[in-house]
Amino acid sequence: METQRILKYIIYAMSLPHIVMSKVAEHLKIESLEIDLHRCLEVIDIHGMSVPPVFVEALITAEDHRSNLHPGIDPIAMLRALKERISKGNIQGASTIEQQFVRVVTARYECTISRKIREQMLAISLSNRRPKPAIASAYMSIAFFGSGCIGLKGLKRQFGSDLTKVSDGQALKFVAQLKYPRPLVPSATWQMKIDRRVRILSNMRA
Repeated sequence: METQRILKYIIYAMSLPHIVMSKVAEHLKIESLEIDLHRCLEVIDIHGMSVPPVFVEALITAEDHRSNLHPGIDPIAMLRALKERISKGNIQGASTIEQQFVRVVTARYECTISRKIREQMLAISLSNRRPKPAIASAYMSIAFFGSGCIGLKGLKRQFGSDLTKVSDGQALKFVAQLKYPRPLVPSATWQMKIDRRVRILSNMRA
């Protein structure tokens, strides 16, 4: 626990420039940012408790395992992605659940630095206003998991109306589709990717 507390302090210290930038933007009351923030808050207030904890926990394992330690952005993941890009030319994701949620709600996917900074500021603002489990639940309620499988409707189509009966393994397998969305006609190659992803995530929990 002490190690986790120290790591949290380090992450917040590394995030300080972004936190300050977010606070300044809020103080300036930039209209476009305020509109997007309110849109995100509305979605959370509607869907924030729609998805059972088993899916939220699977989402955190798969997409944001330091979720409880950061303020909406993960500077460690950002540095790792930058190192990977510089050393190997590979593009790695470093977005937190909050950032991914903002991206889906605002439908902003342009590959620009300004969009990324905007997304980070909104993610921090959301984390200050709503509990992380509610944000994660809201994200699961609107996320794209593949062909014919979007958000809460997709979950219920897959598992039925009572999502509380879903096992940890089933939830992990479903969340794996965020990285590898289900194609219109699932192939053996796609299934292999999903199975490999589930094995990796299961090992992370072990």
